[in-house]
Amino acid sequence: KNIGFCPTYTGIIDKWPSKRFKEDMLRKSTNVLVLLPIRELAKQVYAEFEVYGGPLNLTRCYLYRGAPYHSQETSLKMGVDIVIGTPGRNKDHIERGNLDFSSLKFRVLDEADEMLKMGFVYDVELILAKVKYVTKV
Repeated sequence: KNIGFCPTYTGIIDKWPSKRFKEDMLRKSTNVLVLLPIRELAKQVYAEFEVYGGPLNLTRCYLYRGAPYHSQETSLKMGVDIVIGTPGRNKDHIERGNLDFSSLKFRVLDEADEMLKMGFVYDVELILAKVKYVTKV
């Protein structure tokens, strides 16, 4: 089920009618945010984006607590198209100024009910509040 949104996003780049939208999508700014409740699910989705986004040279970053912070920070500063991860680590990077969602085009809350049950309500609200142009998402 997780691969359902991968082809949709990657296919949009080639089929979208607006040249400006395509250029925005191919800039080195985050265009897609995928939030998942646990790192194991985030890892699965990350692997699926490698398959579908790899041929399009889409860069991605897998953010979760328990991994070295510095390598994630370095990836984000270089610019990534897709951020995949758990709410807690995304919140950490937002608070440190490493994540910018001003160009975000898509947001996916996978297993949102589980995130709420696990107590991520505040984190998810904080993250989604950083999306500047909600009508574009």
